[in-house]
Amino acid sequence: MGWSTWAKWTGSIEQTFHDAQQSAAGDESLADAKRRATKSGAPGILTVETLADHRMLGRIWVLGADELHTHFGSKAPPKRAIEAGQAAFVEALEDGQAVAVTAWARGQPTAVLFAGQPVKRR
Repeated sequence: MGWSTWAKWTGSIEQTFHDAQQSAAGDESLADAKRRATKSGAPGILTVETLADHRMLGRIWVLGADELHTHFGSKAPPKRAIEAGQAAFVEALEDGQAVAVTAWARGQPTAVLFAGQPVKRR
């Protein structure tokens, strides 16, 4: 079962990712929250270190316009289109993969879905 979280767009994908991690950390420091999440093995945005422009374990693959079009039928899909295809898309990710899918409205990014599959423990 995958994990996912929506975050409001805050100016750039990097800033939105940082803000989403801060939100997930709550009142705890980001460093402490990341350590706790890694130690517990609980999948989620706190266990991912950085963004990438391609599929890569341990990083969030930021879908570009062509990939958005391929997976969601538009280079600037609205949130409802992403939500409609989210489950199947996240289920198709391999263990340890994560994505960032930007939702658009009126030609502007409005939110980002961060989602992924946990690394299976053996």
